[in-house]
Amino acid sequence: MILVFDSGTTNTKAFLFNEKAELLAGVSHPTKILHKAPGVVEQKAEHWWNAVVKSAEKLHDSVHWNRKEISAVAISSQGGTFVPLDIHLKPLSPGITWLDNRAASIAGRLNSKYGDIYFYRKTGHQFAGWSPPASWLWFREKKTAIVSKLHRLSFVADYLNFRLTGKFYLDATSAQMTCFYNIVKDCWDKEILNISGLKEESLPRVIPPCSVGGTVTEEVAELLDIPSGIPVVAGGHDQYCASMGAGAVNRGDCLLSCGTAWALLVMTETPVFIPHTGWFPGRHLQKNRFGLMSSVSNGGVILDWMRKNLRIKGTLDKGEENIKVMPDFAGKKGVIRNISLSTTGEDIFHAGMKALSMTVNERLEKINKRMEVKRLFMVGGGSRERMLPGMIEKYTGLKVILPETNEAAGRGAALLAIEKT
Repeated sequence: MILVFDSGTTNTKAFLFNEKAELLAGVSHPTKILHKAPGVVEQKAEHWWNAVVKSAEKLHDSVHWNRKEISAVAISSQGGTFVPLDIHLKPLSPGITWLDNRAASIAGRLNSKYGDIYFYRKTGHQFAGWSPPASWLWFREKKTAIVSKLHRLSFVADYLNFRLTGKFYLDATSAQMTCFYNIVKDCWDKEILNISGLKEESLPRVIPPCSVGGTVTEEVAELLDIPSGIPVVAGGHDQYCASMGAGAVNRGDCLLSCGTAWALLVMTETPVFIPHTGWFPGRHLQKNRFGLMSSVSNGGVILDWMRKNLRIKGTLDKGEENIKVMPDFAGKKGVIRNISLSTTGEDIFHAGMKALSMTVNERLEKINKRMEVKRLFMVGGGSRERMLPGMIEKYTGLKVILPETNEAAGRGAALLAIEKT
């Protein structure tokens, strides 16, 4: 069996998959998020590891595995979040998450000086307040004591690999989310490292996603009740793992991952650069394959907010068509139009799903002149809304496929481990 940890922003999940990548069991444990000030969103590296340990304990309690049956471990994780470590490999500060925006002004200065296309052509991303190079420059300006003690900059994937094996490593899909990685040259970008004042030896080793970077230590084996010495494969970024796990692996296939944020990821054969559209290219887990990613940043948050505040229970079968919802709560006020005394909470929720479906179509329309999107694979909590897949089909004109397992990121990581073992 393959033991998989999917370390997300708000939850860490532990799964068991068999040799056919069939899900046997899965559990979830919350990962703490620290909102210390407006635009400041942190996590503690120890919380990443504690969530792994706790989720493993819950999983073990639910299935009572024989430790000899576990043959490999794989990681799927959030991207972009990092923590500075000292010479003893202890955190010098809380981790800076991809939700953090403290370095927005620094990112603006970098884009003004070099041009945002300069970074986009290298990393697949235009620099923003969350971008680790900008965040590290914020450290250099504001936290000089931490900078002077830096031995290593660690990201979620390589930190967890380190805790499992004693070695720091990750794959290219995770590396490219750091914005220090050149997706064309497939290596850490020397110019961006120089701009950031960071040495390459401070960063983890990048290996192919199905490669074994290390083996489980004896200490961790006893802690998790698994065999020592079993391989820990590199794994990948959660959305890229989800693409593989859902079966969106052919040119023109598109993953729609409906979690806290909604992500769109289209498979391509070459890196596709379309500046100023909100689409970001990157390397895929499959050899000689690439992805093109976009997001509806508050997709899941909007539906959760509506369910909670409108007291929506169960799934919807119908709703009022005239209600209009403008769901961009990221930086603006939301708007609900055309309500009347006969309007119900279900009508508004229906309108919210419709608005999100139209937003997905708007994202896809931005790339339809460059590439053909043929099929859409839908996973995550949104896929369980009875009417939503049909709405997505209606507004995009694409066939929506619902994979057998909704835990696509975990399955993708398991497939990488199975390929190696």
